[in-house]
Amino acid sequence: MIFHSGEVVLFEISSSTTMMIDGVNEEAFSEFEAVFATLELNRCCDVLVRAGLRSFFEPTLRSSRDLSASHQLIVCKLLIRCIAALRAKPSQLKKTARDVLKNTRLDVGKLIVKNASFDVANALKSSKRDAMLTTIEGLSTGFSNEARERQFLSSTIPTSNRKDAYRIVARLCAQEALRDCLDDDTDVFKTPLWSTDDTWRQHVPNNPAFETFRRGVAFEFWRRWYQRFLDGRPLDWELQSQVALIDDAVWEAGPEAVAKAIREIEADFAGPAPLKENLLRKHVEYLLKNPLLSEANALNGAETIEGAISEYLREARANCLPEDLKHLEALPQHFKAIARVIGTQTSNEQKAAQLAVEISKLHARVAELEKELAVAKSKELKGIISQEAAKSFGKTIGSPLFWGGAAVSVGYFFGVSPGDMTLENFRNYVEELLRANAETAPTAQPPLPSGIDV
Repeated sequence: MIFHSGEVVLFEISSSTTMMIDGVNEEAFSEFEAVFATLELNRCCDVLVRAGLRSFFEPTLRSSRDLSASHQLIVCKLLIRCIAALRAKPSQLKKTARDVLKNTRLDVGKLIVKNASFDVANALKSSKRDAMLTTIEGLSTGFSNEARERQFLSSTIPTSNRKDAYRIVARLCAQEALRDCLDDDTDVFKTPLWSTDDTWRQHVPNNPAFETFRRGVAFEFWRRWYQRFLDGRPLDWELQSQVALIDDAVWEAGPEAVAKAIREIEADFAGPAPLKENLLRKHVEYLLKNPLLSEANALNGAETIEGAISEYLREARANCLPEDLKHLEALPQHFKAIARVIGTQTSNEQKAAQLAVEISKLHARVAELEKELAVAKSKELKGIISQEAAKSFGKTIGSPLFWGGAAVSVGYFFGVSPGDMTLENFRNYVEELLRANAETAPTAQPPLPSGIDV
C-alpha cells in the first residue's frame, strides 16, 4: 500500500494484518510455530498467557476518556483468572479453566473494544493448541498495527520493506514468544516479560484511557501485580488465585469494591509464616551455639534500623515517621532484647526459654507491621510527607539497601533465608509512598523501533 500527498510518495509499508507478509509467513513466527508444536500443553498455556500479559494495555485502543473502571478492570479480571487456571494440576487444567472462565462471554460484552484478554481466555478454555497458536500470533498484530500507524504519521520519506515498522515489531513479538518456549526455567513467569529495552511500546500505558489505572488508589494492587510480571517476580500464586475467585458481584460493583476485597485477602497473607514451636526450639539451639555471631546480628539489626530512621528524620526535618510505620520504630528494642538475653550469664536452658520468648515478640511485631502496611499501601498516600521528605525517605528507610538489611536481620532470627523474608508489604508501601509523592516529570515522546526511518 502506498500513501500519496500530491505527487510525493510519503510512506510505503506492507498492508498485512496477519503474520502472512507478502504471501509468506514471517520467518520468526515459522520458527516459533515449529517449537510450539513440540511443547507440552501446560507450557503452551504459559506461553499463551504471557503473550496476553504483554498486550495488557491494548496498543490500538484510542479514547480521550478514562476507561480504567469500565474496560481495564475487566482485562485484569480475565487475565488473573487465566493465571488461576494455570496453577491447576495438568490433569485438571481443562476443567479448571472452564470453571474459572465460565463467564468470559459476559465479560467481553462489557469491554470497550475486544481485548487480548478475551482471546487468551477463550483459547485457554478450549485447551486446543491450534487455538492458542492463532491467538499468540494474532496478539502481535496489535503492536504491529500501532507501530505501522506511528511510522506513517511521522514518516516523510519512502520506507523500504526492510525497515517496515509492521515487520520489525512482528519479528520482535515472535522472538519473545519463542524465548518463552525455549526458556529452561521450570517457571517461565520468573523471567522478565520483555527481553529487550526497546522503548517503542512504552508509550502505550500513557494512553489517557488508562489514567486512573496509572494513578488511582483503587488500582494500586493491579499496578503492582502487573509490574511484578514485567520484572519476572510474580506475586504469590495462592494470593492471585484468591483474588481471581472474588465474586462476580464484587467485580460488578467497580474498582473500589474489588480493591476492598483484595485488601482483606492480602491482610490474611501478610507477615512472616507462623513460628512452629519445634522448629523455633531447634533454631534457638543453633543461635546459642554461635553466641557472638548471634549477638552481633541482633545489635546490627537494631543499629541499622535506628540509623536509617535518624538519618531520615534529620534530612527530612521531620519529628516522626509516618503513622503507618510506627511498628518499624519499635523493632530495634526487640533486637536489643534478643542481644541482652544472648549476653546474660545464665544457664543455656534459661537462655533458650527467654530467647524463644523474645524472638516470638519480634515475630509478632514484624507481623503487625506487615498487616498494617497491607492496608496502608492501598490508601491515598499523596501528601502524607513532603516531596523533600520523600527524597530523604528514598535514600534511607525506603532504599533497597535498608529493607534488604532489615530482611537479613529478621530472617536470621526466624531461621529463614533473606530471599524468603521478603517484607513484601513494607516494600510495596515504600514504592507506593514514593510514587504518590514524587514530582511529576514530563513524559518524553517515545522513539519508534530501532531501525525505522522517519
